[in-house]
Amino acid sequence: FFSLHRSLSSLRVHLPITSKNTNRQRRTRNNSTMSLQTTFQRDEVEVAYSGDHDSLPSTPLVPLVDTESALEIHKDVADGYIILLSGGSLSAHMIKERRQHGGRKVKPVSGPDSSSMPQAGLSSSAASLTDQSALDFAFAALTDGNVIEAVFGVESNGGFKRTKNTSEIAYNAARNAKLAMMDASISSGSVKKLAVETYIRLFEILINFHLDLEGIGFITWCVKHQKVEVAAMKDINQAFGPLHEVIGSSI
Repeated sequence: FFSLHRSLSSLRVHLPITSKNTNRQRRTRNNSTMSLQTTFQRDEVEVAYSGDHDSLPSTPLVPLVDTESALEIHKDVADGYIILLSGGSLSAHMIKERRQHGGRKVKPVSGPDSSSMPQAGLSSSAASLTDQSALDFAFAALTDGNVIEAVFGVESNGGFKRTKNTSEIAYNAARNAKLAMMDASISSGSVKKLAVETYIRLFEILINFHLDLEGIGFITWCVKHQKVEVAAMKDINQAFGPLHEVIGSSI
């Protein structure tokens, strides 16, 4: 009798535990099913957005500019770089005067092979780099100077040493951009001119960007500032399109 009683007591104790284990297994299966469904839903959203190429710019193999860092360059600094690259044929003062006379835009020319004509809205002054020595000097300023570092937000202590405020990612990105342009210039003679014209166009966009900001009133700053910034970022991405294409095809 006592042996039977102990067996029944043991059976009563183990039955609820078995029920708890079963419920726990059911909850685990339900959570796994929900997690699986969430993964499928997330994949469907990613697939839906992946085809929207008009709203998002394509990512180049080797980025040649960081748009957000470039927009932080002051107008005076951009003026110095554009004078350096253009050999003095273009400056912030000239751009401001041209804006006042309504001659800000030029018609873009498609195709990276049109090396003798302005590319992607490049200025006429940028397209006038016909002197080979001046072109070599401007290209050396890109690959051996600190112009590329500036458009990636790299701060230096002098020479090629970065400060503690500069991330290693930005430093390596600027270095990779320089190496990519140097390698591409070996296989194609038109890369030098296209690269110099593209960065001249970049600093022209930055100067126009700051001039546009200067014309915004205090009351409408919050609304118009974002509009001007988005337009400048779009112009930068368009200006670097041909150069990114040429550099990407040479890799």
